[in-house]
Amino acid sequence: MSEDSYDLEAGNICLDFANTSNWHASEHPQESLHSFSDLVSFARAANLLTAEAADQLSRLAIENPSVTQPAYEAAIQLREAIYHIFSNRYAGMPLADKDLGILNSVVKDAMAHRTLVQAGERLQWQWNAGGDDTRLITWTVGLAAADLLTSETVQRVRECEDDRGCGYLFVDMSKNHSRRWCSMESCGNRAKARRHYTRSKSEQG
Repeated sequence: MSEDSYDLEAGNICLDFANTSNWHASEHPQESLHSFSDLVSFARAANLLTAEAADQLSRLAIENPSVTQPAYEAAIQLREAIYHIFSNRYAGMPLADKDLGILNSVVKDAMAHRTLVQAGERLQWQWNAGGDDTRLITWTVGLAAADLLTSETVQRVRECEDDRGCGYLFVDMSKNHSRRWCSMESCGNRAKARRHYTRSKSEQG
């Protein structure tokens, strides 16, 4: 997929990543990341990689797929864990140990490859791994998920309430925290039209 094909409006990169599976809560989710190259395209669109690193990883996917395929599979595994964690949390359901274990493993690995360095008058994190390491995307998304889960903002994470299984996750930034849909243009309008139809049928007796 091209870089402009991805929805990056969820309010956090880990939720954007979870949303790369469309209709995630349905019986037939629609995959948008079919390969490591698609994963790189997503990461580039989300500014997780420099253009140079993205080019290097794209070449690696072509020249040595035995190296990039495991990284792709690990990324998809993390994505599913992130989706289940935030979806279950929003629904008030227990979080599965398996999902937390996957996220914790990624976070532990990521932290082992970061170092605090001086940057002017402040300190900042820097990766020990090269900018073209196949694990960088997964590490970055995993850390973002952990940060969101341990922040106050997690209270505003929602899942689209469309009953067909949209599954879109987002941070509700509305003033009264009442957003219910991925967007009014799609699931919101459908729900509105259905309510109108039901009301009209009821009034007709």
